Amino acid sequence: MAAARPAPPSGGTRWRGATRPAQPWDRCASIVGLAGENGRPVDETGAVAYPWGMPTRVAPVAIPDEFTVFAASDLHGQLAATDRLLARAGLTDGAEAWTAPPGTALVITGDLVDRGPNSVGLVRRMASLRDQAPARGGMVVLLEGNHEIQLLGALDGVPDIFRAFMTFGGAATLLSAGMREAEWLGASAQALASRFLAAAPDVRSLVWSFAPYARWRDVLLVHGGPVPGQDLAAFEGSARRLWIRQRFFQAEEAFPAASAWSVYRRARMERVVFGHTPVAAPTLFHGVHALNLDTWRGQTVSLAHLAGERLDDAVLFSEPVEPRAIADAPVTPEQVLAIDAALAAIVDDWWLRTKGPLRRG
Repeated sequence: MAAARPAPPSGGTRWRGATRPAQPWDRCASIVGLAGENGRPVDETGAVAYPWGMPTRVAPVAIPDEFTVFAASDLHGQLAATDRLLARAGLTDGAEAWTAPPGTALVITGDLVDRGPNSVGLVRRMASLRDQAPARGGMVVLLEGNHEIQLLGALDGVPDIFRAFMTFGGAATLLSAGMREAEWLGASAQALASRFLAAAPDVRSLVWSFAPYARWRDVLLVHGGPVPGQDLAAFEGSARRLWIRQRFFQAEEAFPAASAWSVYRRARMERVVFGHTPVAAPTLFHGVHALNLDTWRGQTVSLAHLAGERLDDAVLFSEPVEPRAIADAPVTPEQVLAIDAALAAIVDDWWLRTKGPLRRG
């Protein structure tokens, strides 16, 4: 595999070539495990609580070939930085209005929530832009990331998903809904979900509406990456695409040429824009066939204008982020990989019970 090459940190340019204080997760064990039957949420009568209707599976999104595409990932509650980023690219007025020219698409490849200061505000902003864009001849595509799934699983009271939510900055999303620490420390999963849904009643249904992946021309846009050996139905229906890391971007089998990736190659998905694994700046993998836009390691959020036939033709924008509202738990890289490996199967089982099997005609 060709060595990864970081982009220059400045945006808008063409690219070639000991003892610690108590933390919110410390009492996670006392909060999880009080969910309804099969790990689904219950109301006070014991009924499954989805007042807006049961979730359904959302189809992948196809972006017309003639569109101009911008992509970002892992914005994590950074509403102010995202507003600046989109304004610099000419997509919005720097706040609530979509101003991009007709034929423009914006794709967020997951992880709008957690860690940063305004997850609820960022979800609402992106959903509003998604609603506005079609009237101006554009598209905003919101894809699910592992943090969206951790939020939804926590609200459903699934114990292992709840632990992941609280371990990896989920309390920041609670704060952004106006909740106080005293409202979740020591609370049951059911009580926490009730308080969050009362404080931000629109957010759960909005996040359930996020799509699994998008494609534009020969570009696959997805949160974690393609999964070797999966057919497209399994790729769409399974959460493994949200948690995959090195098995994709550090694989010895070159993407998309190697046999491990033949399913994607036959489907004409030969380039990938993704996030999930933090890097210091937008970074190429598999030669010029994969671009990682999760730039949290560099304390920025990034946007790529996919301007040419190659990913290293992308025009890049970046903005500095505000400090995290809630730090992650002190877990080792090995523990992160173990969590990644375990959670996808847990999510798949929960999705099957909640959304039913994937059915495509």
